[in-house]
Amino acid sequence: MKLLYLSISSILYVLSFSPFDYKVFIFFSLILLFHSLENLSIKDKIKAVIYFTLLCHLLGTSWINNSLINYGSLGYLLSSIITFLFALIISLPYLLVGLYKSVSSNNYFYLSYVASLFVLAEYLKSILYGGFPWLLIGHSQNGTIFDFIYPNMGSFAVSYFVILTSLFFYKAYADRNRIFLSLSLVFFAFYSLNPINHENVNSIDTETLSYTLYQPNIYPQQSYDSSQYSLIMSKYNTVLDMNKTSDLVIFPETIIPIPFTREDELFKFFQTTTHDTNMLITGLFSKNDDKFFNSMFFFSDKIDIYNKRKLVPFGEYTPWYNSLLQLSQNLNIPLSNLSSGSEKIDKISFGNVEIIPMICFESTFPNLIESSSSHEVIVNISNDAWFGMSLAPYQHLQITQIRALEFNRYILRATNTGISAVIKNDGQIVDMIKNNEEGTLKGQIPTKMSRSFYSEYGDILILMLIFFSLLINGLNRAKKYYE
Repeated sequence: MKLLYLSISSILYVLSFSPFDYKVFIFFSLILLFHSLENLSIKDKIKAVIYFTLLCHLLGTSWINNSLINYGSLGYLLSSIITFLFALIISLPYLLVGLYKSVSSNNYFYLSYVASLFVLAEYLKSILYGGFPWLLIGHSQNGTIFDFIYPNMGSFAVSYFVILTSLFFYKAYADRNRIFLSLSLVFFAFYSLNPINHENVNSIDTETLSYTLYQPNIYPQQSYDSSQYSLIMSKYNTVLDMNKTSDLVIFPETIIPIPFTREDELFKFFQTTTHDTNMLITGLFSKNDDKFFNSMFFFSDKIDIYNKRKLVPFGEYTPWYNSLLQLSQNLNIPLSNLSSGSEKIDKISFGNVEIIPMICFESTFPNLIESSSSHEVIVNISNDAWFGMSLAPYQHLQITQIRALEFNRYILRATNTGISAVIKNDGQIVDMIKNNEEGTLKGQIPTKMSRSFYSEYGDILILMLIFFSLLINGLNRAKKYYE
């Protein structure tokens, strides 16, 4: 029966994220999870937690398997094995969740300790093995009453309070505490109504920047076909010709899968089509000596280049490459062992506006966003075509919305096949192009915004909360031991 509960809990967990967006399901998922873990030994609890998280990752990141099959030249069996092992590895930090004792037999202050273990597991998943901060609980709650937490404490803090709330509900039920159960019903009513006003959040000026985002809807099979090169470039040329008055013209990641240098004709063409009144931003592969980079180019009166720092495992690089050289060759993904860019980057300026670059997978790492000015816009380019018709483009967009909330910044997001979007500083979508459609977005966004607390201090508050929670629990255990 517990196995059934854990399976249902995993399904509810995935359904709480985009594109399903049954956000309230996250509470029922966690309540069912903690109910399943109650009265289990530490050993059995750890097994149950790993089963739960493994199933969550297999269901929620099934697009990894899809990519390996469709674009990695791997058979179904080998790709399934790789996907399973990857899901298992990123589930290992959740072993921590199995270390707590019974919820029902402890007081309500103990719930903070349990929530801290869960969030610590999420945090470790986000930094170990290069980091894979996907399907974090805090990523499921944009557009809810938790929105005020994001710009102050970040998504890990949202995870913490969602887990803590779920634990509170479960313990109130286990204790048959009518007062706390009544409070739970009040919370759900408030949560469902969501009275938060998203209008004009922290905007302090009306200075604007005009933009054009282009989504070409070109799949890898077409972009890697040399016979399609002229057709593809004609699309981009047309967009450039028709949008010379936009301050920023933004194309997606890796528009042409060929490493370019400053001497290439494409460079010269892009440079001649821009001038000091506008800027073209696009994604291209670049080469420096014997290294290849996934880069974002900024063409104006000069050329600036930003090299991607966080690469996609098995897509842009192969983990443990030296040990898995033969596997890397079998993947047959172009440039599957790219180099990472420098950790220290120079800001890209357009007039008095600072542009913060994010390429694809980097939008899942808030620590990569270096916000230091009141005049800033985040530009995110991506190519989610590798994931086909899957959950990935929707989940990726949702995570990017979280970044806008955390940093109180507008985000201009241009993707190859979707989902391109203009995201407000409150995380709401102003305009978008649906998945698997060609289209253009044009408009203006304000550029002067106040800096959020999170942009200055990052995860310091939630890490301090976790530290003190673990410390107090440790001291209490030590006190009981010596009594």
